[in-house]
Amino acid sequence: MKKYLSLINIFFFCFFSTNLIGSNQDEWNIYFENDTVKIEYTYQLCDFSSTADQEVVIFKFTNLTNKNISVKYKANIWHNDICINCDQNEEGFYTIQIASNEVVLFDCHDKWNDEVIFSGFVSIKEKTNYKSLTKFELNKITIVYE
Repeated sequence: MKKYLSLINIFFFCFFSTNLIGSNQDEWNIYFENDTVKIEYTYQLCDFSSTADQEVVIFKFTNLTNKNISVKYKANIWHNDICINCDQNEEGFYTIQIASNEVVLFDCHDKWNDEVIFSGFVSIKEKTNYKSLTKFELNKITIVYE
């Protein structure tokens, strides 16, 4: 009976530990889509050779047209249920220029772009995710043809 309970405990530990580490980067979620642009996001672990890795929200912008466009948006970010930039006018506004039919991807390898959103620290050794991001929103999305 003890072996049976130990196996169950090991199973649950492995199951929940892998879920804490983060999502698969290949699983993109559509945040916004119209006839012109598609904005997708996923979570990615970034190894910056520190004591803990960092989990960030990364974005993929797809221009669905044969014209060059600029996409402007404001990213509102909540850490521990507090919006850290909702009241600020300029902070959190971004403009992305996308050539016709191009895909622009922001991730850990782009020298910590402002376009990624910090989600939390992840200790690989302890298999623990210390998340602080509770919500994000991309607001005031505007598209301009160039």
